[in-house]
Amino acid sequence: MIEIDGQEILTTLGEKVDPRRAAVLVIDMQKDFTTPGCFWDNLGQLDADAMEDVADRLRRFLVAARAHGVPVVHVMANYDPQYMSGPMHERLHRHGIGRYCQSGTVGIEFHEGLEPLPDEPVVVKHRFDAFYDTELDVLLQSRGVKSLIMTGVATHGCVDSTSRHAYFKGYYVVFGADLTGGASPEVQQVTLDSIDLMFGVTAAADEIVAAWERNPVATAAPALTLER
Repeated sequence: MIEIDGQEILTTLGEKVDPRRAAVLVIDMQKDFTTPGCFWDNLGQLDADAMEDVADRLRRFLVAARAHGVPVVHVMANYDPQYMSGPMHERLHRHGIGRYCQSGTVGIEFHEGLEPLPDEPVVVKHRFDAFYDTELDVLLQSRGVKSLIMTGVATHGCVDSTSRHAYFKGYYVVFGADLTGGASPEVQQVTLDSIDLMFGVTAAADEIVAAWERNPVATAAPALTLER
């Protein structure tokens, strides 16, 4: 940690993922984006093996995060028609894409093994950006979160959009290089390079877990809760 103009600045990965100031965001790990027979698969966009690899790593990563007292927040996309803007409708029409992440469908459900635990909040969003018109920022501020560990899908869509907004709002961004997916290898790398240059740092799951293990926190972080 260093000081610049009177501000304490986090400089190391260990400081940024410290359970006392970090939270994990799990973005849109829903069946429409992850599971054969659902939306992306029907579009021919789903690499099922690659997505299951991301899901497996994320399952193991969340076990470690919870063991080290790092709060976990789940983000769920809901694109029911009443929440869609004109440009959103136009995009689907222009590309010939049907609706997805619709209430009451299998596709909106969380990927198997990545369902939120009972004490983990779920933030529902209606745009790619999880901060837009949601309670996410208030939720994080109430806990004193300063750093966000970004995971989920799609790397170049909702995870990227949320990461940029997080940076603009003053959060440190740690982008899970192998904990995000849904993009081609080329687009994945371009997004990682962009994040690392402009909006935060990228790190693999093993690097983040190793940072936790090097600097264990004696007391688990308080739970994040949403007002119901």
